[in-house]
Amino acid sequence: MSAFDLTPRLARESRSNGKDTILFDKALPGFGLRIHPSGRKVWIVQARIEGRSRRIVIARHGEMELAEARRRARDMLARIRARGNPADDIQREKETPTLREFADEYLRRCEPHWKPSGRRTMRIYLKARILPAFGKMPLDRIGPEDVAAWFDAASKDKPGAANRALEILRAMMNRAEEWGLRERGSNPCLGIAKNPRNSVARFLDADELARLGRALDANEAHWPEAVAAIRLLALTGCRRSEVLDLRWRDIAGDALNLEDSKTGPRAVPLGEAARALIEALPGARDPEAFLFPRHAEGRGTYSLTTCWQTVCADAGLGRLRLHDLRHTAASQAVMAGENLPLVGKLLGHRRHRTTAGYAHLDDAHLVEAAEKVGKMIAKAMETPSLKPQADFAEALPSARRPSLTPLA
Repeated sequence: MSAFDLTPRLARESRSNGKDTILFDKALPGFGLRIHPSGRKVWIVQARIEGRSRRIVIARHGEMELAEARRRARDMLARIRARGNPADDIQREKETPTLREFADEYLRRCEPHWKPSGRRTMRIYLKARILPAFGKMPLDRIGPEDVAAWFDAASKDKPGAANRALEILRAMMNRAEEWGLRERGSNPCLGIAKNPRNSVARFLDADELARLGRALDANEAHWPEAVAAIRLLALTGCRRSEVLDLRWRDIAGDALNLEDSKTGPRAVPLGEAARALIEALPGARDPEAFLFPRHAEGRGTYSLTTCWQTVCADAGLGRLRLHDLRHTAASQAVMAGENLPLVGKLLGHRRHRTTAGYAHLDDAHLVEAAEKVGKMIAKAMETPSLKPQADFAEALPSARRPSLTPLA
């Protein structure tokens, strides 16, 4: 039985000589490539099972790469040595759906419970990142090493997108376990650490907010609707889509009634300045009409972006995202003395941990808070005034005083 240094090129270029040919692998005895007279090629394992020499087909060449076929063969041979029969595993795999087949069922059962934006995101990541890598693999054969290699490769290009794709795949595998298509506790995404997120959030201080206001005033004549939308974003702390997709039916006195926010329906209280801005908007108050028709439902992205970039440049704010206005609203509220649960309600957060991520405090505010806390504790403990450091050495016993002998 001849053995070869089996490589992808050798497997691809080898042809039959008119009869069955098997190229066995030197690196893994018992594993090889079988070439039929018809030219059909299959990866196989040959071993003695229950006293008989058996050949078991792993997969067709072209449907499985050499590295994966070798790994599968290694698993099979280990099972044979443990007195198992991998033919049973193969039969079970034939009955197990591929990830692509499972994805169809997953979407059918889960999509009705998702928001439209969530459905779009899921389908984009499935098509672009998950199915190309795992779509043809049986659901229960996707292992941690497969996911780790895929995640590492994806992270080199776009680490943030790799993180999101990993979250989606992890959720799918959890469902596969719940539906009995994978063993419990076998999620291959477990133990894979996500890429660290770069902290890009900013919030504006009082001086920057004043400069932003003047820049908005200067550009209002050219981009009246975009400027009004930006002002409302700053005044409410709402997300971009929540403001741009507002209809007049959503305005209810002192609040915005958001039917489809990121965290579900919620009411956003309106302050006096926000109410005045909304009342000054032009156009008919048709309940189904948008407050910002030029920019609703994804329209006018270019003009809004151009307006925002121009305003930031005029105000000298550098690279600033529209979403940073939301950070600013949260931070200003916290620095004004509001507690995190209240700020979280204003912003529509489900978890206080999320609110804490927005509550950036400047150094002056922290020092002021530390000073207040320190005074309260010192007063409660009746702590006497500390002596100056110059008197500290004099207060030490002579045996404990540091040596002041100069160095030679």
